[in-house]
Amino acid sequence: MVSMTDVARAAGVSLATVSHVVNRTRSVSRPTLDKVFEAAELLGFDDERLTSARTRGATVGVIVPSAGSPYFGELLEGLSGEARRMDAAIMLMTTEEDPTLERRAVETFLARRVDGIIMTPTREWVDHSRPALLHSGTPCVLVDRLEDRRFDQVGCEGTAAAERIVHHLLRHGHTRIAMIRGLSGVATTRPREDGYRRALSSRRIAVDPGYVVDGLGTVRGGQLATEQLMALPRPPSAVFVANNNMTMGMLAALRRLLIRIPQDLAVAAFDDLEWSDIVRPGITSIAQPFHAMGSQALQILLQRIANPGSPARKVLLPTSLEFRESCGCPDHPG
Repeated sequence: MVSMTDVARAAGVSLATVSHVVNRTRSVSRPTLDKVFEAAELLGFDDERLTSARTRGATVGVIVPSAGSPYFGELLEGLSGEARRMDAAIMLMTTEEDPTLERRAVETFLARRVDGIIMTPTREWVDHSRPALLHSGTPCVLVDRLEDRRFDQVGCEGTAAAERIVHHLLRHGHTRIAMIRGLSGVATTRPREDGYRRALSSRRIAVDPGYVVDGLGTVRGGQLATEQLMALPRPPSAVFVANNNMTMGMLAALRRLLIRIPQDLAVAAFDDLEWSDIVRPGITSIAQPFHAMGSQALQILLQRIANPGSPARKVLLPTSLEFRESCGCPDHPG
């Protein structure tokens, strides 16, 4: 059985130094820490305390499209809370969905030699940021947008959740159900559209191409998409909106057009918001555990830092369907 004495001998340090590293009883310089970790890994020294010590004080670069949106704000809160618990430091950069800014953020973090990166990739990341990440070998966890199985990933299953909420609209008697979909090419857009199409197909309802409108994932896009749908000669009786930003834009457009929810148009959305059950009517939504996703992403990254050779993981957290009045329910599924 490998002992701390064996690790000390292989690392060329004293037994006391290894003890301080394992038990975190005294500060040890980073080069010495690395020697101890390398020796422990080489010898197969298995001690949970050493694994924990390896990630203490880790510096993590976080890259998200926006820090101001309710979704990414809650995600960052989960990350921040877990970082405090694990004694990790977080550095944040945003991309505004611009692959050039994303590549710059990745290069900045790599130049600063962060211990790992957590990111929500842009749709063009394959040709911009991914090559630099793969070349560097820096541990990276993808969050929300599940793109590449070579990386650890944390998100929610989108297809089944979207199918469930559209089925709920069908059970309310709607057959003219439109969809405002997100930004084309983003990993979350296609699964949600697939769920919408599966639900209609299960009832042998053909998808009207005019009822599937791009909302670009933005408030403004949601507003324009809603105006486009409601201007149709035969507008939909219900609409499924694929993210929270577009939901806000849709609500603004419906208010301006004097269209009542749910009397004139039933509404269901992907992504729950803090105000979804405060406004009237409340918005029926698929709720994603944003806070838990952030916390889980950091946990997985720290595990990857401690065990760089382990297989990549894909973690899908469960969603929930929050029934409110916008779909026609009083405030429950009924």
